[in-house]
Amino acid sequence: MRGELKPGERLVEHKLAGALGIGQPTLREALKELELQGFVRKTPKKGTHVTKLTKDDFRRILEVRMALEAVAVERAATRLGKESIAQMELRVRGMEAAAKGFDLAEFHQNDVEFHEILWDVTDNEYLTLALERSAFGLFAFVLLQRQPEAANEFLNAVEQHKSILKGLKTGDPVKARRAFIESTLKFWNENHDLGVGYAAENQTAFVDPS
Repeated sequence: MRGELKPGERLVEHKLAGALGIGQPTLREALKELELQGFVRKTPKKGTHVTKLTKDDFRRILEVRMALEAVAVERAATRLGKESIAQMELRVRGMEAAAKGFDLAEFHQNDVEFHEILWDVTDNEYLTLALERSAFGLFAFVLLQRQPEAANEFLNAVEQHKSILKGLKTGDPVKARRAFIESTLKFWNENHDLGVGYAAENQTAFVDPS
């Protein structure tokens, strides 16, 4: 997140371990976690590289993430208790403070925890695993930009999460799903011009191939 390693850069394990002053087994465990979070990609015979995605990659990942998390939002809307809502509100405040201070690590931590609380409430570990695999790559993409002029984007992400939470608080799966899809597509289209549409009649997201 400091920009010392660039998107697409290959990570040579023994050099990186030496630079960090740790053993290679410890480094490999860390890289597994970073791969799960979407920050690095490991390819057979090619090694591990810092994630570098194209706009088409973002569209395809977002299409999958939207379908999966819309299901999670529907399930969570009727299951969220006061404690979970309070914890999600706390994470949103943390995101806002981090966005204003351009603290990317703190922003990411609160963002991930917001969604993990939501996913955990669904009580479906398969849904959670699928969302971790798809959504974390998008979160990493936002962070890897790291230019200070992108500060407004992080504040826009805070407003997106406020809208998601507002929808969830209604306790209505239909309203919660609509709030999630509309606010999330608004964020990605306005900040990254991904051209992902919204079919209001069946409340689904779709990618415009043009």
